[in-house]
Amino acid sequence: MDDLTLGLVNAMNYSNSDFIYPEFTSVKPGEGVEAEWFYAVYRGANNFSELNAINQYISQEAMFDDIGELMLGIALVEMKHMDKLGDFILKLEGKVTQEYNTSQVEYGKTASEAVQLGIKSEQSTITEYNHILQKVQALPQNKTTEVTSQLLNKLIADEQKHLSLFQEWLQKHHTSPHS
Repeated sequence: MDDLTLGLVNAMNYSNSDFIYPEFTSVKPGEGVEAEWFYAVYRGANNFSELNAINQYISQEAMFDDIGELMLGIALVEMKHMDKLGDFILKLEGKVTQEYNTSQVEYGKTASEAVQLGIKSEQSTITEYNHILQKVQALPQNKTTEVTSQLLNKLIADEQKHLSLFQEWLQKHHTSPHS
């Protein structure tokens, strides 16, 4: 199933297939990387968690026909991100059962607003992943930090792809913030 979903999102071109997910077999807790660093991006009450992105994009897919395919495609990649992050957090002996709060999810009133909110969310997510990557790079390097960096680089590459797709949509549709 994991290979099937990965193949699907790569084939749909909503993921950056130049970067691959690492295997987590060499990841060990206690080697500097903390599971807690990933809680906010996994399912935090913010505008950059993977769970909030899934909620936001799936809802926007239903709300706005003209961006439905774009939102669904990106949401599927975000689901893959959440899946991989959950596995990674558990490998670090962390928890994946935190409370979930949708108070930070915004949907917009038009397709253009929805895409602009997507841009804002993707930018925040990239910033958060880069912040975690800086923490990892500051640690003494080992197999766990190597795999963590590879995972973060894959996630960042996909989020940058989403940002680009949103920006292309806005440019193609020549929309203003309120159209």
